Amino acid sequence: MIREEIISVTTTGSAGAATGATNSGSAIVGRILAIYFDYHASTPNTADVTVTERVGTVDRQTICVETDSTTDVMRYPRRAVEDNAENTVTYDGTNEIYEPYVTVGQIRVAVAGGDALTAAVVVHIYYEADD
Repeated sequence: MIREEIISVTTTGSAGAATGATNSGSAIVGRILAIYFDYHASTPNTADVTVTERVGTVDRQTICVETDSTTDVMRYPRRAVEDNAENTVTYDGTNEIYEPYVTVGQIRVAVAGGDALTAAVVVHIYYEADD
């Protein structure tokens, strides 16, 4: 079943240097299919947004990064498939195989380089749940 988790990040600090981070309400167990970034109209184009999987207090893997952007956009993050020896799997020796990120922790959205804003960015995480 495909589900949606909405994460709103409020930033604090001085113009061009404000930061903020928000975790999903609970763990997302499944495959991340798409991420929609919805920016506040006043978010400056210096803002960087990083989406990570967080287990406890540790960011386990970076799923998607939007750098110096304020354009609302849908992304479909994928990672290269690896074998048990951590070698990238390919179709023919050169063309890598990509699949969605698999997560079991909370999703954290962090903003840096912004202005102090309520809902500087609202991120919609679309995922296929493993239930």
